[in-house]
This record gives sequence, structure tokens and C-alpha cells, in this order.
Amino acid sequence: MNTSTSSSAPRPAASSQECAVSVRSLSKEFGTGANAFRALDDVSVDIRQNEFFTLLGPSGCGKTTLLRLIAGFEEPTAGEILLDGRDLSHMPPYQRPVNTVFQSYALFPHMTIRQNISFGLEMLGRPKDEIKRVTAEMLRLVRLDSMADRRINQISGGQQQRVALARALAPHPKVLLLDEPLSALDLQLRKEMQIELKRLQHDTGITFVFVTHDQDEALTMSDRIAVMSGGKILQIGTPREIYDKPQHRFVAGFIGEINLLPAEALGDHAYAVAGVGTLKSDEAFPTEKGGKVMLAVRPERITLSEPSDGTLPGVVTNVVYHGTDTIFHIRPADGLELRARSQNNSARRQSFATGDRIGWSVDPSSVSVLVDEAP
Repeated sequence: MNTSTSSSAPRPAASSQECAVSVRSLSKEFGTGANAFRALDDVSVDIRQNEFFTLLGPSGCGKTTLLRLIAGFEEPTAGEILLDGRDLSHMPPYQRPVNTVFQSYALFPHMTIRQNISFGLEMLGRPKDEIKRVTAEMLRLVRLDSMADRRINQISGGQQQRVALARALAPHPKVLLLDEPLSALDLQLRKEMQIELKRLQHDTGITFVFVTHDQDEALTMSDRIAVMSGGKILQIGTPREIYDKPQHRFVAGFIGEINLLPAEALGDHAYAVAGVGTLKSDEAFPTEKGGKVMLAVRPERITLSEPSDGTLPGVVTNVVYHGTDTIFHIRPADGLELRARSQNNSARRQSFATGDRIGWSVDPSSVSVLVDEAP
């Protein structure tokens, strides 16, 4: 099939006034010769001022390597990193106007919360009155002013995470880098901290670059997301764009649940799914008539009904109740199965059972046409 990636290329470079960080043709190899491993492969991306930008992907995709290159903990093999238009590619970490929050927090257990927050300012040689004022501001910002004199071993994991954030924010860096800082927290605390992180970013106006493999974190907090695989960025967009309009098969499968339907292009935005029928998509896709494509449809975008002339036929093979919604497994053709998600409310609740013959349909605006393979 046609695998042109023109539709998924990162956006054109913004001006230096709009960008906090510009990464241009950045590559990183570890090792040499036959043992060399390319962890990052010709990556370009612009991260805007005052933006919560997330690098999302599975382990080994290159997201942490990119973060470490921005921080200065690794040297690039090729390419450059600009901050406010200034090349930082070979500048040591301590000279870069960026701070990093690590997964382990790296707090000093023998110090109080107040002392941990003020430590970085002291190392920078800031005046004592400024250190006192900024430390007090940070304590209020992370809502720990009432326990400022407690030691680190006297507070919870979530509170430790706030201390690490406050310490990193205290020098007011231009960019704050966050390397999976929520992964050590339990589920409920992680969800609370997602909201807290977004609030902190909004209140401080600092650009956040956040690394995670958790799609829910990315969708919840981000202004934009870069989905990575194999050392490359496959797609950049808002959470809604990434979820509703994935452009690669990998992106579609990594973000949420998806139905993938092999199809043949008929022209005029119509696609034939073998043994099923014809689906239409609002998307223009660069393939000739007869070309093989992959269609992607989210389960909640499928509408179920009684069989009729205006729907495609199917049989319910399984019904799974999930409390807030129900998943219907549908077999529209031999060897093909779809999942349809329906909310369990009085207006939309579906009453189909296993073995029922049903009709199903999907709006053209909810059908994505994918590049079938990742680079």
C-alpha cells in the first residue's frame, strides 16, 4: 500500500519567539561499529513556550534519550538542540536553563522540606532574602507550607513528589523536564498528581516536557503529544487529534482501543472491507483506486441497531459489562471481529445479547485511514 508519511510529518518549525525548545535532525547512537545502536533517529520537533508537551511511547522508543539530550546528560551523535534560538547541543547540564525531575525524586533525606527546596538556590549563590522569598513561594505553590520543617522520611510519596517539583521549579527554569515522575505512585495518587502537575504548569508558565508510557497520563495533562516508536516521532498533535485521528497503525493501537479493518480504496473516500461492505472516511488519503489500506475505528464510534437497509450486518458473539459501559463483540464477516462500546445510561443503553443479529454503522468522520507500518 501507499505508505507516504507526508500527513504525519511534524509541523513546520515555529519561530524562535514561539518555541521554548527546537530539536533539529537529532540522532543518538550508543556503541560503535557493528555493535552500534541508534536510540534516536533524525528527530525534529518544536516545543512551544508555556506548553505541557508529552513524549509518549513504549519502553525503548527513544523518549527518555531525547529528554536526556535536552537536559545535557547525553551528547548527540548528530543534529542540534536550540533553546530560545541558542544552540545548547554541547553545553554542559549545569549551564542550561532547564531542570529535571526524575522518577526517583533524588531528595536529601537528612534535610527538611524547606531545606530541600532551597538547596538548589543556595548552590546557585542567590541572595539569602531571595532564597527565603522563593522557597516560601514554592511551598505555597505545592501546598506544603504547613509542613515545611518536616523531614523527607516523615512525609508520603505524593508529598515527596511535590517537594521534588518545588525544588526543580524554584530557580524558575525556562523548561522543566519530567522523566516518568508519577510511575512510583499508586493509582489514586497518580491521578491526583496528574491534575496537580497541570495546575503547576499553568500557574508557573514554565514549559513542561513530560516523558511517559501511560496513555491516560498523556491524554489527561498534555497540550500536545509526540508519539514515539523505534527512535522516531510518528505523530504530533493535541490529545484529541492523536486519539480521534491517528495517522499510523502503531499510534492507533497504542492509544486506547481500536478496530482495524483491512480494506481496498474505491475512490471518492469510499473503502471496501472484504465480506463486510463499504465504509466512508472524511480523510483524504494518498492512494490510488484499488490500493490496500487499513481503516481504524474506535469502539465507542460504532452505532448498534436492529438490522436495516441503512446498516451493515453482524452477529453479537460476546457481551462484556464494565459498569459505566458495555463492550459488544460483533462478527460482521468470517475471520473478522469488531468491538463496539456503549455507555450504560438510560438514553443509550443497548439490550443486545449473544447470538443476536444486529446492524452497525459508523460516521465517516470517525473512520481513520492509516499508514500501515511505523518507520
